[in-house]
Amino acid sequence: MLLSTPLTTTTLPRQSSPSNSSIHPVLYHGEDRQARQAGRAEGSPRKGDVISYIITGDGQSSEPAPKRAYTPSDVLKPESGLAPDVEWYIAKQIFPPVERLCANIVGTSTMQLAECLGLNIKQYDTSRRHDDGVEKDMEVHPLESQIPDDVRFADCTRLSLRCRTCKKSSVFEGLYSQPTRVSPAGVLCDHCGATINPLSVVAQVEHAIRVQTARYYEGWLVCDDSSCGIRTRQMNVYGTRCLGPKGLARDCLGRMRYEYSEKAIYNQLVYFTSLWDVDKARDKAVAAAAPGSEEALSQADRENILALAEHNRVRFGTVKGVVEKYLDKCGRQWVAMDTLFAKLGFSKALAPAA
Repeated sequence: MLLSTPLTTTTLPRQSSPSNSSIHPVLYHGEDRQARQAGRAEGSPRKGDVISYIITGDGQSSEPAPKRAYTPSDVLKPESGLAPDVEWYIAKQIFPPVERLCANIVGTSTMQLAECLGLNIKQYDTSRRHDDGVEKDMEVHPLESQIPDDVRFADCTRLSLRCRTCKKSSVFEGLYSQPTRVSPAGVLCDHCGATINPLSVVAQVEHAIRVQTARYYEGWLVCDDSSCGIRTRQMNVYGTRCLGPKGLARDCLGRMRYEYSEKAIYNQLVYFTSLWDVDKARDKAVAAAAPGSEEALSQADRENILALAEHNRVRFGTVKGVVEKYLDKCGRQWVAMDTLFAKLGFSKALAPAA
């Protein structure tokens, strides 16, 4: 229980000269108030005494924390009307270690963590910073898994499947988005309606993945200044600085960025995986058919998607496994725990000597 155990315990510092009775210990935080209360009840506090106290209030009080500190016995009294300041303890004792733990996790920010803990995000506003003499806005990026698929995969290259019967290609958006393109026997051609051979689907999906990975490893760099727009594969000795359209390191203040970043290739692989995820299609169909849903999927369409998902579970699972083979090699989905805890003072465990 929160009130049964003292939330803060402080040991009074020892006097520098015990023989001098006129010198008193220096009390910090809520110790001064508690020392006076303890002195009235049990005499003056002595060196080495431990005084427990609780910061009370509702988080909106303008009084400093030492003036809102009371002993646990006073807080536990029914007629006292005192309650621990939950916001103060979250902000001072919980938020700092959480912020340090999540500092190296991509997609998190101070404002986002403060909002998740129920704190006032205005106090943790770091959206303005000074960088190279110019103030720039820092974007607060939400977690990738919390972004809707139509927004997260908006820039991804669509999967085009070629029919071996009519020799035409058509874009496949998945079971939920295109239930008419799926039959109990597999994926259908959008032009002639013939069933595309599963082996052909696997080969075309793997070819699409290799095209995207080859594009990533080409390493094209582009300038983020719209007035320059230079595109090259050569990194200059100035690092990320753009050399300008004439290559003289002037007339441009932009920075070079990868045209196809790590985030882009990772989202591309996740997009290919989502096309063949029958469980995800089932969940979307159930949620869309629920009362009050914005998509308002009919019960007939819902049952059709659920039935097609079960018919193609093994077939789609084979294609999904091909994509996951490449996705497992992508290091973006893994968190480097050694780097994460390095700033906290933890080092790698040394391997035992052979």
